[in-house]
Amino acid sequence: MTRRLFERFALIAFGLYHLPLLLNNYPTLGGGGFSQDGLAVRWGHVFTVPGLWIARHLFQITEPMPSGSSGDNGDVSEEYARLLLCVAIGIAGAIVWTIAGRRRPSREWTESALRILLRYSIALGLMGYAVAKLLPQQFPPLTASVLERRVGDLTPMSLLWTFMQYSRPYAFFGGLVEFVAVLLLCFRRTATLGALVCLAAMTNVAFLNYAYGVPVKLYATMIVLSAAVLVLYDSRRLFDVFVRNRAVDASRESTVVQDLVPPRWRQAIKVVVVGSVLLSCLVAMAPTLRRVPAAVDGTWNVTAGGSPAPWRRMTVDAFGVTIATGGDAVLRCRRAPAAGPMALSLQCAEGHGGELRATREGETLRLDGTFDGAPVSVTATYVDRASYRLLRTPFRWIFD
Repeated sequence: MTRRLFERFALIAFGLYHLPLLLNNYPTLGGGGFSQDGLAVRWGHVFTVPGLWIARHLFQITEPMPSGSSGDNGDVSEEYARLLLCVAIGIAGAIVWTIAGRRRPSREWTESALRILLRYSIALGLMGYAVAKLLPQQFPPLTASVLERRVGDLTPMSLLWTFMQYSRPYAFFGGLVEFVAVLLLCFRRTATLGALVCLAAMTNVAFLNYAYGVPVKLYATMIVLSAAVLVLYDSRRLFDVFVRNRAVDASRESTVVQDLVPPRWRQAIKVVVVGSVLLSCLVAMAPTLRRVPAAVDGTWNVTAGGSPAPWRRMTVDAFGVTIATGGDAVLRCRRAPAAGPMALSLQCAEGHGGELRATREGETLRLDGTFDGAPVSVTATYVDRASYRLLRTPFRWIFD
């Protein structure tokens, strides 16, 4: 009875947590932050209402919560409040279910349903992260602006991202491990191995999120707990194999839910669900890899010009423009849509901004236009990426 009580609690609580995130696994529907107005975001809004209510009335949060209804899986107050609601409903539901089950005993299907829920919740959730690392989309090559920043000016999360962006093989390996876990979890015979791989990989990810302040700590922790429950089902058999070095019998996993669906239909449903998430990830992420660097992209040493103070150095990439003036002053600007690849429409901090047009001849760049309402003319020379020690240090097998 105790086992049934915990299984029923886990099924209700994990179900209430994972199912609202189902469409968030589809980037083409706006999931994962790919759009602020996709179907995944609108689907998430349905489940944020009780979370926001609890955050207001139980957590006593009176300030605006702009990210509370984003439909994503970040560390926002609404997510923690909704998790608390899942736990409360899970406890109450499990108690009522168990009491009612004593009066009307029936064939137990909770284990089978819980295993299926956790296997595919993990697999579909990890799919996007795995593909984003393999392409790469989550950790693209280091940009000029990142290379110019001092370590002391980085946030903890930026430091972690820079670490991951530097080594393409390491990021690819991380994505490969996650993708292997996804594939193993999709098949009942290899699900335990997939849960073990996921438990090892995602425990590391969760600790990185905690240590470097990445705002997906709650989701990573829930994936770890989900994998831990799957491993717990086979903990005794795993202990006998790896610790006691004993032979074990084949798994006696309950298949009550699977048996309700013919094998061919089960395979078809699996291909459609898992394949659609994979296809959505590829369609949404692949276009980001086809961007060709513009002629103005890179790091530039300013030899003349600037407004109102002389500019010393500047970086230009797809994310924006960073301008270093005299002393240690740094002005970070966002690139607004402009007419043509050689036009720079800058929206900078503290109300600064301007409209510039670039012309490049070899390694020399010239910018003309207005900045902060005054005419500006800047001449700069290109800084070779090989000049950065980080990028020119080769891999070595032996250090003598």
